[in-house]
Amino acid sequence: MIADYLATILGTVYKVPGVIEPTMSFQDLEIDSLSLAELGAQLEDDLGVTVEEENLAPTTTVAELVELLEAQGAVVPA
Repeated sequence: MIADYLATILGTVYKVPGVIEPTMSFQDLEIDSLSLAELGAQLEDDLGVTVEEENLAPTTTVAELVELLEAQGAVVPA
């Protein structure tokens, strides 16, 4: 569920085209550092979790972020 939520945000807000594979890094998705900072703030607002800057780097994969969010108990809003 978090993976679907994240894919939706990446596609709609950050305009990532095509299929977003879990193994893709944010660098692969061409998301720059400013957008990563914005994504971190959005995750905090939407999911109530804090993602430290070092955990949201260009080399971070979508799967790694999903795993981190799940470990922090993030819940996708209904």
